[in-house]
Amino acid sequence: MARGGLRERNKRLRAEQVLDAAELLFRERGYEGTHIEAIAEQALVAPATVYNYFATKPNLLMALALRHVRASLPERRAFLSNLPEEPLQGVIAFESLLARQAMRRLSRECWRVILSAAFLEPEGPASRTGARLNTLILRHYIRLVQRYQETGKIRASVDAPALAEILLGLTTQYFGNFVAAPARPIGSLLDQTERHIGIVLQGVLAEQA
Repeated sequence: MARGGLRERNKRLRAEQVLDAAELLFRERGYEGTHIEAIAEQALVAPATVYNYFATKPNLLMALALRHVRASLPERRAFLSNLPEEPLQGVIAFESLLARQAMRRLSRECWRVILSAAFLEPEGPASRTGARLNTLILRHYIRLVQRYQETGKIRASVDAPALAEILLGLTTQYFGNFVAAPARPIGSLLDQTERHIGIVLQGVLAEQA
């Protein structure tokens, strides 16, 4: 392996070590209770290495979120290839999957920081990563709408990207409400999704549905 390639590989491995350490400490101590120096110690690297790779703790958290989403993609794609028969049930089931995946690796505190990035630092790296996360989910929702159009459940004349944007906007707000409440169960999130998304979908369902 060329020296440059080996250097890049070692850099990626150290970055993964830092992410693993951060994920462990965020879970054990909380996001606010974890400092870069502790992450560096856990990862067996110098604090300067963490700053060099991620610059700030919010950037590190966003990189963790992006890694989580990438690892979750196969499960999401499998879901989208075998949707429930009715669109409303599909949206509810998809939101259930997203919420369970989100809580699998990161805490509500972490997700509150992730969701606030766009408001706290609109032009910063963390905000741009947050936009990438939203774009991935938007693509999933576009595919979900298109699948229901293919099966005749949603009218073919409906603008799939526009409907997907509406669904994403609403469900992101519901997820924000969910992570803002320390003990709110996923079931209450899904109840809210069913009530409000059901009203939205009434206007786009095909007659036979």
